[in-house]
Amino acid sequence: MNKQSLDKLRGYDALINEILKIATKGVTKKQIMDDFSLSRPQLRRLTAELLSKDLLRYHQSLGLLMTSAKGNIYLKKNAVEIPSVLLKPTDIARETITLDSGRTLLDARTFMLRYNISRIAISRNGKTVGIITEKDIARYLYDNPPMKRLSEVALKEFVRKKLITVNENSSIGICSMLMLKHGISSLIVVDKEGKDKGIITKTDVIEYYAYHQTVRILVHECMSKKVHSVAPDETIHMIAMLMTTYNISRVVVEKNKKPIGIVTARDFLPVSLIHGTGSLGYWTTRADMILAKRHQRFIPSGMIGVVLAQDIMTSSPVTVSMNTDTAEAARVMIRNRISGLPVINKKGYLIGIITKTDILKNQIVTPIDFGIG
Repeated sequence: MNKQSLDKLRGYDALINEILKIATKGVTKKQIMDDFSLSRPQLRRLTAELLSKDLLRYHQSLGLLMTSAKGNIYLKKNAVEIPSVLLKPTDIARETITLDSGRTLLDARTFMLRYNISRIAISRNGKTVGIITEKDIARYLYDNPPMKRLSEVALKEFVRKKLITVNENSSIGICSMLMLKHGISSLIVVDKEGKDKGIITKTDVIEYYAYHQTVRILVHECMSKKVHSVAPDETIHMIAMLMTTYNISRVVVEKNKKPIGIVTARDFLPVSLIHGTGSLGYWTTRADMILAKRHQRFIPSGMIGVVLAQDIMTSSPVTVSMNTDTAEAARVMIRNRISGLPVINKKGYLIGIITKTDILKNQIVTPIDFGIG
């Protein structure tokens, strides 16, 4: 590479760094164009590239470009003045998307589907008091027959547990410990006054480890060997039963010992249209039908009985070899925005599954990660 090309490349990298820096607090496309004297075509190409690389994310409701967790890691890795800096929760946290506790379950479901997110923070008097996830909604839809329309179920009914938070000056290691200890996938980051500074998810923590893990651990060393699977012609109420009974978020669809699909909790949200929620978010309130559902919890009648695993599964799921490094498995999850990978052997047979939780449990954490030693 000649000097002119090298200078041009360095200038481009510097531009990306500067854009990510100003986007940590949110920035409009017009601000970027004005601040860096970019033409509209240049702006479109640059922002499209940064979004595709997940260095930037677009905050729909605010109309702002925000530096993603991966973008913050990119900044830290390229910070010459502090090359070995340890990230804090605020470095990889993102802005909390919140609904008031008086809003409804239908509102939360709609927001998740519209903005392609998996959790909504619940607030009361402007303060975050809880979190509802897509898994909570899927379980609600299939656990007990509701007596109300979804538009009549207030989010405050889901604020049952103490909200788990992490201090902004804590460490990523502490975040991992809290998630595992409490069996949760997200934490609200707060300052010393308890004010909400953002949300950090299991995905954010796994992304940190994916690019900073120094010890090689193979997938087969930390995968779950017990895989809950179904045949492609299994009805979806069987999948719901497996998820509820074993407290899992995904079921592998298997044929001839090979994974051909995967069904996650999120796949159940659109199916709720068939199940009875409809465009108005309605579940039956007829006492005789509710009683029948209580007695036949996982054996519904009508259309729902003929919806099969193959109808809602993601076909040809992304898989990982048993001898792959867990850091690479984490990067595969991040790139594909998934939380679990079926594990296969040399013959392509399903032998296990590795999830973000499995990776979190098996990280080799040094004393410095926890601020001790």
